[in-house]
Amino acid sequence: MDVEPPHPFPAELQPDTVSALLDRRADEQPEAPGLVAVSQARTYRTLAFETWRLEAAQLAQVLAHDYGVRPQDRVAWMLGNSHGTEAMVVYHAVARLGAVNVPINNRLTPREIAHILGHSEARVLIATERERDTFGAALAGLPAPPATIVVDGAEGTALRGRTRQAAEAPARPVSPTDDLCLVYTSGTTGTPKGVLHTHGSALAAGLQWADAFRLTAGEALQSPFPIFGGGALHFNSLSALWAGAAFVLEDFDPADTLRLMASSGTSVYVAVPGVYQLVLNVSRPDPDRLRRVRILDYGGASMTPVLIEELRRTFPWAGLMQTYGLTEAGPGGIYLPEEYAVARLGSVGNRAMGRYTRFRVVHPDGTDVGPGETGEFILTGPSLMKEYYKDTAATRSALRDGWLWTGDIVRIDEAGFVYHVDRRKDLVVRGGYNISSVEVEAVLTQHPLVVEAAVVAKPHRVLGEDLKAFITVRPEDVPVDLDAIRAHCAASLADFKVPRDIEVVNDLPRNAAGKVLKRELRDRAAQAVDRPQASS
Repeated sequence: MDVEPPHPFPAELQPDTVSALLDRRADEQPEAPGLVAVSQARTYRTLAFETWRLEAAQLAQVLAHDYGVRPQDRVAWMLGNSHGTEAMVVYHAVARLGAVNVPINNRLTPREIAHILGHSEARVLIATERERDTFGAALAGLPAPPATIVVDGAEGTALRGRTRQAAEAPARPVSPTDDLCLVYTSGTTGTPKGVLHTHGSALAAGLQWADAFRLTAGEALQSPFPIFGGGALHFNSLSALWAGAAFVLEDFDPADTLRLMASSGTSVYVAVPGVYQLVLNVSRPDPDRLRRVRILDYGGASMTPVLIEELRRTFPWAGLMQTYGLTEAGPGGIYLPEEYAVARLGSVGNRAMGRYTRFRVVHPDGTDVGPGETGEFILTGPSLMKEYYKDTAATRSALRDGWLWTGDIVRIDEAGFVYHVDRRKDLVVRGGYNISSVEVEAVLTQHPLVVEAAVVAKPHRVLGEDLKAFITVRPEDVPVDLDAIRAHCAASLADFKVPRDIEVVNDLPRNAAGKVLKRELRDRAAQAVDRPQASS
C-alpha cells in the first residue's frame, strides 16, 4: 500500500529524521551520556552521544557491506532489555541505512516469530545465543529465511571485531516520510498487525512527549518498558534524544531500580503501575540521592488510590503523571498533569501530548459527544502511523480523514477530562503487554476438549490486568484437566499470553444476535478473588 503519512512532520522543526537527530546530539553534546543500558556483558554500560553514533555508524557499515542491507530493507531483531545497548545501536544503525527496523518480542513462540518474519519479509534477523533454538524453529518454517546475526557468544565476539574495524557508514539520504519502524501489535483478528511508522511520525511522538515531560538536556528518563515496543523506542528513547537527555533502559529488577535512579540522576521515571508496586515492596528511596526525580509517570493501566497515596508519601517531592497512548499514534495520546493526579483520580488525561496533536470523543457518525456521554476516542497529528502494513482494509478503518479511530470507548466530563470505559478491540493489557483475546480464544478452541472460549481482562493488583478465560467443554469430558489446556496454550502462545485463570462454564452469555456478552464476563471476572486455580 503506497500511502503518505496522514500528517507531515512539522516543517519548522529540525532535525527531521532519527539518524540526523543522533548526529546532531553527537555534534553538540559529544561527551554527554545518551544511553544507559545493559549490554551483552550483562552489566550496565553508559554510551556518550558520540560513542552511540560511532557504534551505530560502524554497525551500519557491516550490515550494508557484509549482509547487503539496502534502503527500505526490513531488519528484524529479537533483543530484550538484557541486551538493551545492542538493541539501541542496531535501531540507529538500521535508521542510518534508510532501512526499516522490525523489533520482535523475544518471548514469542516460533510460530509467532515466523509470522512476523514472513509478513515483514525481513532480510536479516539479529538475535542472541539464548534464542537460537526459538528463532531456529521459526526460520525452519519459512520458504526464504533471513540471514541471521548473533550478537553474543562466539559469533558476537566476531561481530564486534568486524564492527570495530569497520569504517563509519555515512547516513543515507532519508526524509521524514521514509519508513523507519514496523512494530507488531495484537489486533482484533488475533493476527498481529504491523504498525508502520516513518522517521517523521516517530520523531513527532518523541518531541511531543519530551514537551509533556518538560525534558531538558542533561536530564535522564528511565523506564523498564520492553525495548521491542513503541513505548520504549519512541515514547521514551526519542523523547530523551530530542531533549538531549539520557535514556536509561532498565533491565527490570525491583531491588535495583532505585539504585539505578540514583546513579543515573533520573528525573523522569516511566512504568506501568505494577512496577511501582513491586519496587515499593522491596525498597524505600533515600531522598538525598533521589532529589532529581521530578515526575513518576504511569500508563497501560489505572493507578489505584492506595498506590497513589503510597507514592506520594514515598516521593513527596515528585509529581505523578498518568499517560494514555497507542502504538498506532506514535505512541501518542493524552496525559493527566501532576496537579490532577488525586483531584481527577481515574482520568487518563485532559491534555494532548503536544501542540501538534488534537483529540476528540465522538459518536459513530463522527459528531462530538456531550459532557458525561461516552464515545470513541479519536486523535490526529503528525505522530500517527503511516499504515497497518499490508492491510489496506484495517488501515482505512483506523485512519479516516486524517484522524485515528482508536476503538477505545471513553467518557469525557464537562471540564474535558477523559475516562476510559472499555476497549472495542478487546485487548488485555497484562503488565504493559497487549494481548489479543481473539488470538488466545483461537488457540483454546484448538484443544480437543474445548467447544467455545471467551477471554477477557480481569483486574490484577500488580499487573494491572490479567487474562480470564471462560470455556465450555463437551459433556462427556468432565472432569477437565486445566493444566493440560494451559500446556496446550503454551505450545502456541508466548508465556505472557497463556491464561492462568480458566473457568469451565455451562454456556457463554449472549445477546439476541448470538454475540458473546464480554461485558458480563468482565464483570464476573472483576468480582472473583484473584487466586491461583488448580486443575479440576
